[in-house]
Amino acid sequence: MEIYVLSLEKSIERRLIFDNYNSKYIQYRYHNAIDGKTLNIDTLDQTVLRKGSVRYSHSAIGTALSHLQLWEKCIALNKPIVIMEDDAIVSCDYTEHMHALMNTLPETWDIVQLNYNFDSILSYNNTTYETCNCMFSKHKMTKPDIVRFIHTKIHTTIARLNHCFGMSAYVLHPNGAKKMKERCFPLDNRILRMPFIDNLMSYTIDCMMNSIYKDMSAYVCVIPFVITPHISDDYKTTIT
Repeated sequence: MEIYVLSLEKSIERRLIFDNYNSKYIQYRYHNAIDGKTLNIDTLDQTVLRKGSVRYSHSAIGTALSHLQLWEKCIALNKPIVIMEDDAIVSCDYTEHMHALMNTLPETWDIVQLNYNFDSILSYNNTTYETCNCMFSKHKMTKPDIVRFIHTKIHTTIARLNHCFGMSAYVLHPNGAKKMKERCFPLDNRILRMPFIDNLMSYTIDCMMNSIYKDMSAYVCVIPFVITPHISDDYKTTIT
């Protein structure tokens, strides 16, 4: 399955770090992301940003449009693809885990989040009648933690997804791409009713995605085999 890595063309250092961690275990191609700083929000088409919507930063809109480009590529290819951001780090057994994952999925599925932010909320159905809502310890990730993760033996496990944040790695089916393109754009301030934090106003693309997971055949790897060190002390994002 083809892997596309979203990265700003100017982010040479981040690409070098991504290559250093991942090139031994996966094959991928970079897709140049849209630099939100170059966008004029005031002139955006209303198919991108609904009139009157607030709190969407230039970078958040650039990120949303970058993912949209790959959703459209998935539709055009008419086959599943893997989308990663350039902060993703994969397990050394990524290929085995992906094979197990694809054999576990039902015949019809839309999206599988391969990981999630560890400083937010994860909600999934752990049975046909029970929901599990999780919060995390927000333990700062260190470089030794990353090395341990890469070589840890992981049992691939999926569950029906209700809510998670982060978009650093996911598998997308063309049907899922069509649904997200139709229902996540234009970006707006729809209200999410979230466990623990009650109502949250949407202001990023992953907020928009959270509003429709329950209406899709969406899944999450509860024990991820891809991570992002977004809560490490030396992490620097290019999207905020």
